[in-house]
Amino acid sequence: MSVTSKFLAATFMFSLGVTAAYAHGGENHGTGETAFGHPGKTKDISRTVKIEARDFEFNPAQLNFAKGETVKFVVVNSSKHMHELTIGDAATQEEHRRMMSKMSDMAHDDDDDDMPSNSVHVKPGTTGELIWTFTKEGTLEFACNFPGHADLGMEGKITVQ
Repeated sequence: MSVTSKFLAATFMFSLGVTAAYAHGGENHGTGETAFGHPGKTKDISRTVKIEARDFEFNPAQLNFAKGETVKFVVVNSSKHMHELTIGDAATQEEHRRMMSKMSDMAHDDDDDDMPSNSVHVKPGTTGELIWTFTKEGTLEFACNFPGHADLGMEGKITVQ
């Protein structure tokens, strides 16, 4: 196989992996609707919450919201590592972790418009935003699902009442 053929095959396989990775369970990518909420609209924001992404922790790590509330999350990455904030239930977080573990480092570093609507990537020293409307009461999690980050403590709890 020629070098060009190998490159094209590798590119094709990578694109298949990325496409499969973004077939995120529990989410309808057409609308971003999930079992626990959906992307919010700027006009509906009732509260802004600043979350600092440190080396391997979030501050604060416990949040409380009302059912129906639309929240603007401002994620400040004060560490030297790429981070993300993903909102979801335990099953969503686990699935997203598996997806992230299969992606190449290049895909993790991209400004990716194909991110699931319940996630935002934040490069070191920058700020990212995510607007979310909570539609169901219960306990959710927010986490950084870059390989190993949640295992080191980069996760938090959300209570929706």
